[in-house]
Amino acid sequence: MAKKRNCRMTDDERQMHERAVRIRKMTDAQICEFIDRTYGKGMEEGSRLVEMDTKRQNSELVDGSEHVKTFIAFLKDRVGTGNRIGNGAILQLNRELESAQRNGIFGGQQ
Repeated sequence: MAKKRNCRMTDDERQMHERAVRIRKMTDAQICEFIDRTYGKGMEEGSRLVEMDTKRQNSELVDGSEHVKTFIAFLKDRVGTGNRIGNGAILQLNRELESAQRNGIFGGQQ
């Protein structure tokens, strides 16, 4: 493959090339430091994202009744499609959900 002439490179290609040249000109110690620093930043960012995701999931688990309500609404839309779930079953599910909420199942006490 022939080398692409600088005048035919796009701005993004030119910037990438300049960055690659700078990295190739680094000493072994500089390259190791660059990689370690980049890896460290990635690990910090990753652990921060995992922590945020865990907090979000925990807050959703505290009141999972929203998920149950969404599911019941989904079932309500499917009444009469041959799945043997009717309005009576939906009504009973709503009553059971309200009972579960009164008994603290979704409050994390169980």
